[in-house]
Amino acid sequence: MMNQSASLIDEQLRLNDSVAFFFKSNEERLSFVIPYMIAGFRNNERCVYIAVENTVPEILAEFKKADIDIDAATASGALSVVTKHDTYLRNGIFDPARMIADLDGSVRFALQQGFFGLRITGEMSWALDLPSALTRLCEYEQELYRHWPSQLTGLCQYNETLFPRDVIEKIANCHAAVVRDGKIVRNPRHMPAEKLSA
Repeated sequence: MMNQSASLIDEQLRLNDSVAFFFKSNEERLSFVIPYMIAGFRNNERCVYIAVENTVPEILAEFKKADIDIDAATASGALSVVTKHDTYLRNGIFDPARMIADLDGSVRFALQQGFFGLRITGEMSWALDLPSALTRLCEYEQELYRHWPSQLTGLCQYNETLFPRDVIEKIANCHAAVVRDGKIVRNPRHMPAEKLSA
C-alpha cells in the first residue's frame, strides 16, 4: 500500500496543489500521508506536519520507520512536526486571516532557507472541538485558495468517521483535488492560484 501511495503521489500530485484527503482509519491516513511528505523531501521542499489525533513523537516515529533521519531533517529545517497550538490555534482562537498570513510567511521563510517550497499537512480534527471554527472551515479554505502561493503544497486530512457528511462534501468542493479511496480527483472549478514572488 505504501508503494502504491508513493506512485500515486509522484504521478498525480505536485507543488502548488491544494488537496483534501478523506480517510476512515489512522492506518489509511499514515499509509498515504507519510509517502506524500517524503515526496516533498525528494523535491527539496520544507515539510511541516500538524499533529492532532497523533502525537508529535508518534509522527516522528513514522518518519523514522520510513528511513528518514529525523534528527538531521529537523536540524536542517526540512522537517517540522508541530501541534494545533503552534498553528491553527496559535493566537488562542482560529483566525483564518492570521492563519493565511502565517502560511504566507512560512512559504517565504522556506524559500529564504533554500527550499523550493513548503509542503504542509494537517490533521483537521481539532475543528470538531470548536463549533465556531467548524463553521468557518470552508470560508478559510476558499480564502486560502484565493491567496495560494505557487510554492505551497497543502494536504488537509479529514477523518470521514468524525466529520458530518455535509461538512465533508463542502470541504471536498473547496479544494483543487480530493484524495478518497485510493483515487485522486481534480476539481475542474478551481482556477490557477496566484503566484508568490520569492
